[in-house]
Amino acid sequence: MNPDFSLKENVTHGTADKPITGLRFINGKDTPNPDPFLANRHWHHTVEILYISKGNFLLEINLEEYTVGEGDLCFLNAEDLHQITAIDQDTRHEVCIFDPKILDFSYHDEFEEQVLAPFLSRRQILPHILRTSDRYYELLKPLFLQLMDISFSRPAGWYISCKLLLLQIISAMHDSKMLQTADELLCAGDKLKIDRYKQLVSYMEQNYFRPVSLSELAKVICCNPQYLCRFFKEITGTSPVQYLISCRVEHACSLLVETTNPILDISMDCGFENISYFIRKFKQLKGCTPKEYRRRRTEDTIFA
Repeated sequence: MNPDFSLKENVTHGTADKPITGLRFINGKDTPNPDPFLANRHWHHTVEILYISKGNFLLEINLEEYTVGEGDLCFLNAEDLHQITAIDQDTRHEVCIFDPKILDFSYHDEFEEQVLAPFLSRRQILPHILRTSDRYYELLKPLFLQLMDISFSRPAGWYISCKLLLLQIISAMHDSKMLQTADELLCAGDKLKIDRYKQLVSYMEQNYFRPVSLSELAKVICCNPQYLCRFFKEITGTSPVQYLISCRVEHACSLLVETTNPILDISMDCGFENISYFIRKFKQLKGCTPKEYRRRRTEDTIFA
C-alpha cells in the first residue's frame, strides 16, 4: 500500500460472538515477510494492544510520534488515528485487538459504574505507551503476555479467559491511576484537526469512483480550497489531489487481482476518465503498468 494512503479500517477482528483476535508479525531476512513492517495511517472502533518483542518502531498516534522498542507495550484506544513503521529490518511484535463493548455488564454494580463505564464511554482511556522503566510495568507485563498468548493460541475456553484478563488489566490500571482522560492526551485543537482529517479521507474513500473537486472537498470541513491544501499537506506531506489518486490506484489494484475486468473498465470504475493518465499514474505509484501488476500478482498466487 502507498504510504500516503490511509482510511478507516473496515477489517473485522475476531467474530461477532467472539470479537477478540491475536496476531503475530515477524519481519526480516529469512522470513516470509522480508520487507520492514509498515501499517499505514488508519483508525478503527476496536482497542489494540501491541507488545514489541524485537526491534524498534516509529509509532504515530493522533499525529504524535513515539519511538518504541523491545519490551514496550503500546495502547491504541478506539478511534485513535495511528500508523506504525519499523525502524529496523528485523522485527517482531504481537497484537491483541478487541471490541471494548465486550466488557460491558448488564448489571450496573460499583465496578461497572466506577471503572468500566468511564472507559467504555471514553471519559477515561488507556495511556499510549508503557515502557520497561515505568512504575507499574512489571505488575502489568505478565497479564499482557498471558493475554497475547491466549488470544493467539486459542486453547479451550480462550475467549472467557481473555475477557477475564482484560477486566483484570483495566481494573489494575484504574487502581494504579494509569487511566487518563481524553483531554489529557488530546487537546480540543488537535481533536478538531484529526476529526477533519478523518472526514476528508472518509469522503474521498467513499467517492473515489467519480470526479471530486477541491471546492467539494473544502466544503466537507467548511473551509476554502487554499486552506484545505495547506491543512492536508501538513498532515500527510501530499496534496488532496495526489491522495485521491493514490486512493483510486489502490482500488484499481484490488480489481486487477480480484476480477478479470478489462483495464479500461477498471480505470473508469476507479474514477480515471483517461486510460493513458491512469496507466501513467499507476506506474508512478506502483513501478509497473496495470497489466504487469495483474500478471505478477496472478503468478504469485499460482506459485504461492
